[in-house]
Amino acid sequence: MARYLLPLALFLPLLLFLWLRPGPAAPPPVPGVRLQGVEFWLFPEEEGVQWRFRAEEMVEEGGVFRIRGGLLGERYVEGRLDLRLKAPEVVVEPGDNLRAPYAEVEILKGCYRLALSAPGKGEVLIRQKEGFFAPWVRIEAPNLRGEAEAFRSDFALERLEAQNPRFSFPAGGSFGPCTVEGGSS
Repeated sequence: MARYLLPLALFLPLLLFLWLRPGPAAPPPVPGVRLQGVEFWLFPEEEGVQWRFRAEEMVEEGGVFRIRGGLLGERYVEGRLDLRLKAPEVVVEPGDNLRAPYAEVEILKGCYRLALSAPGKGEVLIRQKEGFFAPWVRIEAPNLRGEAEAFRSDFALERLEAQNPRFSFPAGGSFGPCTVEGGSS
């Protein structure tokens, strides 16, 4: 009988050790949702307006969506392409407003190219019902070139406000042809 108790006495501590030993650490929980290779459509409250984004990833964090990596956005009004937006990242906030560290925008009507802010100059805010807000802007078009600070404008650049504007207008025509794909002066 002792020969059966000895293996049991050796096996019981091993079994107890394995049972009480902590298991492998669980991977940390991933907050929110992460999607790779995304196409994201945004339908703001404004009638007939639609944004389409393509990017490497979209992450949801606490009700806020971050779209980043190779980001290209397009704004359509009544089914027609109105503008293009490129940025390293866009945050879609409640109310469908967009925030970016900086952005490049092409507005087809008027052939405008805008550099909204720059690294280290402050964020860009794009409000769906109002337009662009940026701490700094550089604008290039066939009939206008320059930069300004504390910039705000509607999407068509019909109502501009800015501080310290420094713009040039070509004498007798234009700086050159429209370079915005699909754009018209």
